[in-house]
Amino acid sequence: MKLVKQIASTILLFTMAGCSKQPSDIAVEYQQRLANAASIELVHPAPLYNPEIQKVPLPTSELTISMLDIATAGHCKVTNLIAAQNNQLGKVSYPSERLKYTILFIQQAPHCIRHPNTSDELKQTLAQALQEKKEQLPHHFLHMMTFERELASLSLLIADEVPLELPAAHSHMLEAANELAELVINMDAPENLSPDTLTPALKVLSQRFVSSLVTSVRKQTQLNNAATRQLKQLKLRNDICKSGGNKKQAEIINNIFSKYYLSILQPYQAMLSLSMEELIAAWQPIHLLYQNNNVVDPLTLQQNLDNLKDSAKAHVKWWQEFYQLCEIPPA
Repeated sequence: MKLVKQIASTILLFTMAGCSKQPSDIAVEYQQRLANAASIELVHPAPLYNPEIQKVPLPTSELTISMLDIATAGHCKVTNLIAAQNNQLGKVSYPSERLKYTILFIQQAPHCIRHPNTSDELKQTLAQALQEKKEQLPHHFLHMMTFERELASLSLLIADEVPLELPAAHSHMLEAANELAELVINMDAPENLSPDTLTPALKVLSQRFVSSLVTSVRKQTQLNNAATRQLKQLKLRNDICKSGGNKKQAEIINNIFSKYYLSILQPYQAMLSLSMEELIAAWQPIHLLYQNNNVVDPLTLQQNLDNLKDSAKAHVKWWQEFYQLCEIPPA
């Protein structure tokens, strides 16, 4: 049943969304025109599947602070924070809210520990909790990345692709990614963290532009590879590019290449590559946090970008050989 669902989702991703033509539709049309003009078999792209997401559990603690301690420490701002977290709503809060709580605890606890009216017992408990939460901060962040809906779904394939012209959502995505990265960069100095930036960043990322970008890159890669495999069916030297032969068929497929790939798909893929490079730069601190904690980053941005570039190079290489053997200039 799981396999059936995967196949169904793959088919859906390679069909038109509504009535609008997406870039992958143009790539499919490019292949179909080449197949018809060259009388070769249409090669379908390899299926795409969602990556497995390695879940990071919520860090736990054996430390407890009694309600009596909280009640007798009204001079401490952190006790209000603890009380709010321990109520019913706090116990079912989102991972991002738990991360924000951890950051605020780390920032507020030292003031209570230093306050002369704080009991020695509470000072000791808070000091232990403070050290524990500092150590657990990266795991709270990774728990959020793998359990918060907006973040856990970033690597998942979706139907919507990045349009041919880069939308404003691209710059908003980079701003949100940089906000998340700033949290990671400043984890060694948590007093400098700004937890209030987290929720607005998640709101931007919930618009799924990252998913759209990753989906578009992966689909264009598979379509490039399919088109190249399809063209390799042609016998250039002994058929359409035969010395002294009629080159009309070669000129037709050359026009198709120029109309679809050179004019539309190649610039589009270059735009996707640039967008990915900018996202990779913004995402790097988060990617390193995954690596340093032996957790797989499900986005695999660099791998997806490399795959797209490799598929484009292989496709262009075939056409370079075509021009060399057919001795006709690009259209």
